[in-house]
Amino acid sequence: MDFNINSITLELLNFETLVPMLILISGGLFILVVDLFKNDLDKSFYTVTTVIFLVGSLVFLFSFNGSSRGFFDLIFLDGFAILGQVIIVVASLLFIVLSLTVKRFHEHRYPEYFALFLFVVSGYQFAISTENLILIFLGFETSGLALYTMIAMHNRDKSFEAAIKYFTMSLMATPFYAFGAMIFYALSGSIEISQIISFIVIQDSYSLGYAIVAMIFIFGALGFKIAMVPFHTWTPDVYEGASSPLAGYMSIVPKLAGFIVMMRVFELFLQNGTIWAENIILIIIVITMTIANVVALIQKDVKRMLAYSSISHGGFAMAAILINTPESNSALFLYWITFMFTNLGAFSMLWISRHKDN
Repeated sequence: MDFNINSITLELLNFETLVPMLILISGGLFILVVDLFKNDLDKSFYTVTTVIFLVGSLVFLFSFNGSSRGFFDLIFLDGFAILGQVIIVVASLLFIVLSLTVKRFHEHRYPEYFALFLFVVSGYQFAISTENLILIFLGFETSGLALYTMIAMHNRDKSFEAAIKYFTMSLMATPFYAFGAMIFYALSGSIEISQIISFIVIQDSYSLGYAIVAMIFIFGALGFKIAMVPFHTWTPDVYEGASSPLAGYMSIVPKLAGFIVMMRVFELFLQNGTIWAENIILIIIVITMTIANVVALIQKDVKRMLAYSSISHGGFAMAAILINTPESNSALFLYWITFMFTNLGAFSMLWISRHKDN
């Protein structure tokens, strides 16, 4: 969309669509500033502060009614985005309140941990609240950079290994996404998913061939985010190295963000009934559910077993995306809401029952 700078108004910018994310970014900056001037505060202060900002973001999300666009149409809040943000913020609240308990991890002593956590949540909120390929990329990378640090702050040998492995695998996924987005832009002259779909639908098979290549690249990048086979190899090691609650959190929020982005990106191929694309996705779904469950049976570490379980659950969620009906989309969100409580509960029980020597 072309804009005349003299015609830009507050109504056009619609800053309200940015408020849920800006609340959390402001919270992270507030924690860092407070720590600069007074670094001897009880760490419960930072936990409560984080909860307050998360609740503020959640309350503001409930004020939206219907689809909204804002900030030069970069932000797109539809039903998927609003519901996805609500689930992400609720999962974040359930996760962060665990730091108020008597059993705390080493990283809870650092105010930076809570600031990074708010940046993680805001990054995923941006990623699912847009159709702009660049903003999706920035949202995922912002959250990823903060997550690497949070994992390493667990201060265990396996934690450093997990953070490095997660970082390295992300570096492999990043160019895949960039190449796919570049091809889509070269074909359509746009980085907005809806405009890309509108352009490619009316083009010949030559353009569709390039679109297929772009889809393969982006599917590889997003496959890493949601840990689909064969892009899942980092998951067991990273979950094992991270703290139990953080591993549970990583099994829910990053994957939900990846699912929502997949629903937007692959709308072209699923709505047009592209049989070969549906078959490829179906094969990957079946392999993901089968291999993950079989490998989980031979694990001796509980966290690794739960990691493979979460990979399998991702396959079930992808099946809902493949079906691509209003009922299946609703089922995906309902499925992930129940999965949020069960998985956070399972990993939290590991934390509560842990022993210093085991």
